[in-house]
Amino acid sequence: MAERADVLIVGGGVVGTAVAWALADRGVTGIVVVDLDLAGVYASSELNAGGVRATWWQPVNIQSCRATLDFFRDHADALGFRPRGYLWLYSDPNLYAQAIEKRKLQNDLGLAVELLSTLDVAERFPILDRGLDEIVGATFSPRDGLVNPNAVRAWYRSEAERLGVVFRNRHYVTGAVTQRISGSAGSRRRVSAVDVIEVERGELADTGGTVREILTSHRVPIGKQAGETRLACDVVVNCLGAWSPIFSAKIGVSDVTEPVRRQISLVDVHPEDLAPGVSLEGLGMIVDASGLYFHPEGAHVLAGFSVPDEAPGFDFDYDGNDFFENQIWQRLAHRSSSFERCGHVRGWAGLYAVTRDCSGIAGKVDGFENLFEAHSFTGRGVMQSYAVGREMAALIATGRFETCDLGALTRERFGEPDRWVREELHI
Repeated sequence: MAERADVLIVGGGVVGTAVAWALADRGVTGIVVVDLDLAGVYASSELNAGGVRATWWQPVNIQSCRATLDFFRDHADALGFRPRGYLWLYSDPNLYAQAIEKRKLQNDLGLAVELLSTLDVAERFPILDRGLDEIVGATFSPRDGLVNPNAVRAWYRSEAERLGVVFRNRHYVTGAVTQRISGSAGSRRRVSAVDVIEVERGELADTGGTVREILTSHRVPIGKQAGETRLACDVVVNCLGAWSPIFSAKIGVSDVTEPVRRQISLVDVHPEDLAPGVSLEGLGMIVDASGLYFHPEGAHVLAGFSVPDEAPGFDFDYDGNDFFENQIWQRLAHRSSSFERCGHVRGWAGLYAVTRDCSGIAGKVDGFENLFEAHSFTGRGVMQSYAVGREMAALIATGRFETCDLGALTRERFGEPDRWVREELHI
């Protein structure tokens, strides 16, 4: 059966949904979003730690995150935004010197980042009562904070649907039809249609279910197909995050994104185990010099650590108590006596879409007349979602960015290392 979409967005995660809403908000009609997992069970943006910050080292990332955090602040109750700040501890003098240097840029862009000595850290964050002699300094970013990623995506989707955007769940893209177009600007390609398979209803989100199988094997199992559709389209936007290379390959585009597993643990801390004078109430995100990051999450503490030698791959397996004991607990207890007897509650794994310079890809795909992309933000999808959605909508509708220029994030930069948008503060 042939159907049509004026704008087809492939990927209904937080970025794809933000683009859809922003386009509809500009009056664009005929927008269709296709996604295999609109519930977000395996969505990278909904498996993250919930931290949001504008404290980066590259102007495009600072500006897009700042604009997004401003939006979160304006809708704080609906999105669960808590501006509790980010504390970043440094043990490497060279890295801290760079942080001091970048602070001028950050504060010129309105972030009000503070420099803290170890005495300042001990006084303001009494939970950190161990190993501070290893710390050469810290930064604190009061505008940053915590948000509910699920609420963010749900808000974008609700607004998009209110404006007429159609979301198609359990739809997996299997291929695309492209044409060669010749004109005064030379030869270019055009994506004229995309083929999608609707996956049958059932237990699609369980650990051994169909969705997980498709997301890791990139094929729809025999007997799980409920129907196939060819969607003709005027514009296509790739917002598939960690799965963007799979779609790109189907249209003959080489992608630089790699999917890398990140694991997070929920930690149980009994009030009686907290050191005297210590409270978890009001704490924001703390990023330790070891790479550990943690913040209060309801009755627990959420803690994560990126294993340095993690191999790329579509892996959703959580390593359980071994990960907690070997990567989380030791680092928590090393920095705070309050975590000496903490316990493992549960955890999960999600994917980062990692690029060579650890910055996202956004813009029009070179050589194509109607193909756009916004993906691979290396853990920053939620943090940049509002600004990226607005600016990608402007680019699609008018041919240019408007308020926040995302031009530095074009994929063409990877052919010229001097243009890479290198970020060091990803976790």
